Amino acid sequence: MGVFLAPYATLRFSELFFTLSDFFFCLSLFLLFITGRIWSKPLGEATPLWLIAFTLLFVGLMVGSLLHNSPERGLIVTAQYMFAYVFLMFILIRDEPQVAYHLAAIFLVSMILIDIHGIITFYTVGYVPGGGKGVVTGGRRLATLLRNPNLAAAMNALTLPIPLFLWATGRIKSYAALPVIAIFLCTVILTSSNSGLFVTLLCLALFTAFLSTPKLLLRLAIAGGILVAVVAGFGSKDLLPKTFQTRVLGALSSGDISEAGTFVSRAALIEEAFQTISDQQIAFVGLGADQFRERSVQTAPVHNLYLLLWVEGGLLALLGWIMFSAVGLLHGFTLRRAGGDKKALAAMTTTIVVFLTIALFNPHMYARYWTIPLFLCCGLGLAQFRETAKL
Repeated sequence: MGVFLAPYATLRFSELFFTLSDFFFCLSLFLLFITGRIWSKPLGEATPLWLIAFTLLFVGLMVGSLLHNSPERGLIVTAQYMFAYVFLMFILIRDEPQVAYHLAAIFLVSMILIDIHGIITFYTVGYVPGGGKGVVTGGRRLATLLRNPNLAAAMNALTLPIPLFLWATGRIKSYAALPVIAIFLCTVILTSSNSGLFVTLLCLALFTAFLSTPKLLLRLAIAGGILVAVVAGFGSKDLLPKTFQTRVLGALSSGDISEAGTFVSRAALIEEAFQTISDQQIAFVGLGADQFRERSVQTAPVHNLYLLLWVEGGLLALLGWIMFSAVGLLHGFTLRRAGGDKKALAAMTTTIVVFLTIALFNPHMYARYWTIPLFLCCGLGLAQFRETAKL
């Protein structure tokens, strides 16, 4: 239930970002603990490195928070990171291969339902004025139940390796996989998110590159040629949403990146972050959790997690966060060297690269829906390895 409800982050108990999904995760952790089913090394020999990475992140943020008189925010933010990056690892990566497939399928179904609901709402209901953050924004962008167009697009890109992996391994057939992928792509287009479209295309390109064979490339070339011919003969850009034409196609056709949505304001925040690092001479100790927002002219966090962690947690926190992804890649290549399937490596590596790219456009990424696809793909990789080892 926790996995299914993870994308529904608006279902929360308080302003401290404790969701209904988190409640079920805590219950799962308690049950796993009392029954002795917690796996001590979910990432194998890389597990201690993962915990060291969190320690660096924790120390960086907490030391900065203590030195700048904001220990409460430091505790809250580091607790959120602990839940998302440590607790969920022990909950989601399990010793039973079949559980990995079930959890991945549950999360995939949840995302599909969110997307279908969003697409139907976009074309039947549209924007509802005065309703706060809705499924469709006032700018006619699909936000889905995640209530944020860029987030909705990013989550589809981050989840996409799961159906691609299940399709590549034959666990779902083409007649099921292709409609799912089409739903994901349709949702990304309706969000009119430049960053979301970029990471989605990156995901498809990376996964295909990992599994590329002459036969596969020939099929893709033929399919691509047919698609281009159909679009050229019968298609028109007017079939695309007006907002997509303005925000995405407009910037691409003119070459003016300032037309790409909120680029100007976000670029100003990035410039301000670099200036803060220079003025404060921030090295290993930062300003403390959530302190950039307090000092920013725009009173907003910089939408670049690398810079945000550097400003608020210093190089210690930044190194810790980067280590998370490095350890994940190490785990994937270790499984591959031990005889694991390259499809599993493709899913794990693609998810991590997409995750790192998404971090270029987002502030703190401790919401559980960010890390769940990472752990699910790690679980799928391990499950595939164990099945291969039995053959």
